[in-house]
Amino acid sequence: MVDRWLVFIILEFVSAAVGFTWGFAANVPLFMYVGGFFFSLGVFAATRWGFEKWKGKQKPRRSKK
Repeated sequence: MVDRWLVFIILEFVSAAVGFTWGFAANVPLFMYVGGFFFSLGVFAATRWGFEKWKGKQKPRRSKK
């Protein structure tokens, strides 16, 4: 089963691609800004997902007594 967070990441990049394409085709900067926002959100989600995966693989440290 695919992780929900991964689906969210993919959807953000798809939304960014649609926004950029629509912005270039219509020559409307607002759509390019919206595409940039979704791209930024997708990058944030990808790094957060990667951080959580990496953090889960870390071994717990023993406390010094």
